Amino acid sequence: MIKCIIIDDNEIALMATKQCATKVDSLNIVNTFNDSIQALSFIASNPVDLIFLDIEMPELNGMEFIRALQQPRPHIILTTSHTEFALEAFQENVLDYLVKPIELPRFIIAVNKAKIMLEKHRIDHVDNDTLFIKKGNLIVRINKLDVLWIEGLGDYVTINTEKEKFIVHSTMHAIEQKFNSKEFMRVHRSFIIRIDKINNIEDNCISYFDKFIPIGKTYKESVYKRLNML
Repeated sequence: MIKCIIIDDNEIALMATKQCATKVDSLNIVNTFNDSIQALSFIASNPVDLIFLDIEMPELNGMEFIRALQQPRPHIILTTSHTEFALEAFQENVLDYLVKPIELPRFIIAVNKAKIMLEKHRIDHVDNDTLFIKKGNLIVRINKLDVLWIEGLGDYVTINTEKEKFIVHSTMHAIEQKFNSKEFMRVHRSFIIRIDKINNIEDNCISYFDKFIPIGKTYKESVYKRLNML
């Protein structure tokens, strides 16, 4: 079962989303919220797999809510009456974008995306220390601790080891789930790095081998928290 919550300040819209969700056997609705701040507090102590999230809300809107979530965060399916937020939404690696009024067939398509992503996540963590990457006709096994940094390039990511660079068709959000451990940290929309390889930080820029990697504005607080700054 996929544990999900629904967040929408419009009670009618919330109930419409809930009605769709109750018709999908794989979904377990653990809570619903009219207030995004209350939802954020709930998630901190009650992990969920999936969030159906309205964009236009008072105090903390949908995009601000996403940026406030701790990493690794649940999968997000946005719900909205408008389409103009789509580009910004997908830049935040949301799973899908549903325009109200939401039709059940389209809702099911979005949920199926979540099922696929969650199943991949579970399979990948059967062996949490190992990663298999397709390279031409070969499938190469690498140790995750051999990975130095990961860089997002549009619809692809590069996984960089000391000896080799692998190009994989994936999103940064999906890769981040695979590298969810104390050794790795996402510092920017386009970068995940090994914490123990950081040389120094100056002006929100990380010196990392012969590279200088910026710390993204939305990641700054979580980065410094992970580094145990004094």
